[in-house]
Amino acid sequence: MRARAVVWSLAGPVAFAAAARIGARLVPGYSSRDEPISALAATGSPAARVMVPGFLGLAAGSVGLARALRGSPSAPAPVPALLALAGLTTAGAGLARCSDRSCPTRWLGDENVTRVDDLHAQLSAATFALWIVIPLVASVRARHAAPWYRRGCRRLALSTLVALVGGGMLARTPSGTGSGTAQRVMLVSALSWYPLAAVAAGRG
Repeated sequence: MRARAVVWSLAGPVAFAAAARIGARLVPGYSSRDEPISALAATGSPAARVMVPGFLGLAAGSVGLARALRGSPSAPAPVPALLALAGLTTAGAGLARCSDRSCPTRWLGDENVTRVDDLHAQLSAATFALWIVIPLVASVRARHAAPWYRRGCRRLALSTLVALVGGGMLARTPSGTGSGTAQRVMLVSALSWYPLAAVAAGRG
């Protein structure tokens, strides 16, 4: 169980990170510091051909990890179900491509927002919320897991929340400077739970 969980925990995040890295090189002038990863998958983006599969790869990795962790001390119910749901919302966010590279978002005050933009924003928000809730639930429910694992869950949930809020504040500024970096810090924190849970799987 643990070996399979480790493979799934790495496969999804690595596929997503590789797609983002390759995609950034395909878009002239793209700034990883100031632009969101979703811009790479936007309509008309030359990087969409790698970034959309990157989203789907992360989704598949999340669902696969959820199945591999089922019944383990590190992921008692409802953690696997929440993780599988995060996989589905990730896939949805990747398929609901933003209408352009600026990723128009209603809550940021953008006016030319399409229904697909709204759907992308909603699915992304649901995914981010799940990435915070999952380790929190695990820290409470995983009573038979090692103390270091439960502490790690709480720390990752907190760091993901802080990075998400910070990134949102930066995105609301006119320049958006640093918002891309903040999003990537949030993703590293959120997806670090995957291998943490996989390593802890099977341990009492």
